[in-house]
Amino acid sequence: MACDRIFCNVFLDVLVLACVCIPLLLLQIYAKPYRRGYFESDESIRYRYWEQSISETVLGIFGFIIVIIIVLVTEICQKNPGPGSGKKFLAGKPIAGWVWDSYRTIGVYSFGAACQQLTVTIGKYTLGRLRPHFYEVCQPVPADSALNHLGYIVNYNCAGTDEARIMNARLSFPSGHSCYAMYTTVFLICYFQYRCKWRGSKLLRHFAQYLVFIAAWYVGLTRVQEYHHHWSDVAGGFFIGAVIALFTFVYILKPKTHSSRDSWQSEQAALPRPVLAR
Repeated sequence: MACDRIFCNVFLDVLVLACVCIPLLLLQIYAKPYRRGYFESDESIRYRYWEQSISETVLGIFGFIIVIIIVLVTEICQKNPGPGSGKKFLAGKPIAGWVWDSYRTIGVYSFGAACQQLTVTIGKYTLGRLRPHFYEVCQPVPADSALNHLGYIVNYNCAGTDEARIMNARLSFPSGHSCYAMYTTVFLICYFQYRCKWRGSKLLRHFAQYLVFIAAWYVGLTRVQEYHHHWSDVAGGFFIGAVIALFTFVYILKPKTHSSRDSWQSEQAALPRPVLAR
């Protein structure tokens, strides 16, 4: 029965994760971004096109690998077991606490990552904001139409031949790179604060928190530097990623503190009470 319950829990977790990933995949395959117009005098969309130094694939794979390594190493080296220790059984044998706690943390992180990516994708395709390099990629040719009055061009054709780049040039807000980078950063900062309790150094934990933050900050800066996003796209991505990470960690992972004082109090409560003298 316990074995069936474990498999049922894992199956439901995978099913819920698929419910978020499948709409995300369908959007990226079949959806078309909103066709937004532009002003002739808008200089913010006339920058040259640069190849991005950090692709979505590299960022996603690197982020997941870092999270998995940090969680596994932390849980294996942890002296104070987490809430899952000694409570889960498979085939009549207890599952090691670090195995279940690692699965739980990585699973929650993956669910939050899928949610933030779906949120960003919906925003991109709904708004259709033009990227800074839109003019070079699209090479718009305004049509002779009454719709293009007051300098706002709505009716135009793209002389550019790369359809994939033209469509991607309409997906500026919010920045997916920045959102994922900040989501991973805030999640890891909270995880370090909650699980990494090494008394050998006062600053080591905070140095690790700063490193992951500066990595996310660098990712956001490259998106503006290489003209793939406006600064407001990056700011919006940072905000969305941080909010989803906080909600995911606090309300889904629901960490519980395990201090030496709590364990001492539980040991004292477990001691037999002396018989009261009459």
